[in-house]
Amino acid sequence: MSTFGIVCEFNPFHRGHQFLLDAARERGAEQIVCVMSGNTLQRGEFAAADAYTRAEAAVRCGADIVLELPFPWCSGSAEQFSRGAISILKDVCDTVIFGSECGDLAKLNRAAEFAASDGFREEYRALLSEGAPAAETYFSLLAKYGVEDLHSNDLLGVEYLRAARELSAELSFLTVRREGADYRQTELSHDTYPSALAIRRLWREGRFDEGDAYLPEAAAEIFQRERDSWISPEALDRTVLSYFRMHGASDFSEVVGAEGGVVNRICEAARSSRSLDELLEKIRTKRYTDARLRRQILFCLAGVRSSDLSSLPQYTTLLAASEKGRTILSQQRKNEGLRVVTRLSDAPKDTPQFTLGERISSVISLSMTPIADDDWQYHKLPYFESQKE
Repeated sequence: MSTFGIVCEFNPFHRGHQFLLDAARERGAEQIVCVMSGNTLQRGEFAAADAYTRAEAAVRCGADIVLELPFPWCSGSAEQFSRGAISILKDVCDTVIFGSECGDLAKLNRAAEFAASDGFREEYRALLSEGAPAAETYFSLLAKYGVEDLHSNDLLGVEYLRAARELSAELSFLTVRREGADYRQTELSHDTYPSALAIRRLWREGRFDEGDAYLPEAAAEIFQRERDSWISPEALDRTVLSYFRMHGASDFSEVVGAEGGVVNRICEAARSSRSLDELLEKIRTKRYTDARLRRQILFCLAGVRSSDLSSLPQYTTLLAASEKGRTILSQQRKNEGLRVVTRLSDAPKDTPQFTLGERISSVISLSMTPIADDDWQYHKLPYFESQKE
């Protein structure tokens, strides 16, 4: 039975994501496994809804099983994010399908081969150490090797392919040309697939019906149901800013990425900022992009070290499953491989992964309205499609 894997965030699950699931079915997927970012995202943001809500939406719209890509990998660089995701998918699927701007798998494979070479990695690291912006440097180096005109989702595709080589993962890959709005687009058009950013912008402005119109009906119902049970942006700002007002750069000397003065800039700006947006406005530069700064904030909040990101997830949490998905999970548990836990209380608590996840959960608990208990995640259970009436 052909099992396709998808790396995703579903923040929120919209019509463009439905297009990718449908494309997987059209290309022979009999089962679809999604590895989805937890409560924080690859660009360093907190998700617009908790992981269980987003996973339920995915299963209600056609996915068979959703497993968590845990923190800190879900908020790492493209390389770290991809290694974490592929390390999970290699145990539960035979084919990975992803969207890309170029839609050319041969081109992406060439880029992955170049990106894996010692010469490329050495030059890339050297340029980053000199202050060059990461994404721009990556693309320019690939162009130097003869692979041009790549974009954001292409980069993730390259890293999926490179991670599979590094991990000796026996996976096939398919790519679907990404259609619709650019991920950075903040305006919506009814004649194209939306950007999740534009939907979230409408939600933040209280224009929920307008944003929900771009979601599949089942997904819209779920997000409407859970709308008032997640993070308050104002409470999150106060929680994070107060943390950095109480600390100095020297407190984060062991945190990954803290070199180069970036943490000092964050701590200083926190003392005179009233919101995270204001803090970012004060310190963003070509080198310190919003995504890099937001990631750094998360890593400081949780105390993420370089060794945490260079390792691989030791377990993943089941977030949602269809009846067919439960069969996949049952089969996976018969084989040696990554541990899948159904309840957070079953996770191995003596691991750095568990500790880092708990720290981020604590930040979230203080940012909810009303404030939640610190153990709020322990009360979460996977969504099973059989529960649907």
